Amino acid sequence: MTYYDYTEKENLFYKSKEWHEVRQQVLNRDMYLCQVCKRNGIIKQGNTVHHIVHLKDDWDKRADLDNLETICPQCHNKEHEEKGFSKDKIRRRAKEKQSGVFMFKKNKEG
Repeated sequence: MTYYDYTEKENLFYKSKEWHEVRQQVLNRDMYLCQVCKRNGIIKQGNTVHHIVHLKDDWDKRADLDNLETICPQCHNKEHEEKGFSKDKIRRRAKEKQSGVFMFKKNKEG
């Protein structure tokens, strides 16, 4: 699996035994609960382990348990809006925010 817009070094890390082990430690520590939602008083299952300080910003924190937290897909998408949208969609979304008019479309899943 290749991850969006990651370097080869980052992709290799995400495939490594080290990442899979530390990821599981974080999920267990956080009891599979989204830590962002939890801070907002909401209890919600999480299945994504998020780097608080991104790999691109500090490679040395890639497996630091203090730099990792479990989050739900919705919170992860908010943290990484750039990954879910093409440049055209990002521009359109910025325009919508300025105009106050928003377009809603049905998700592919539903």
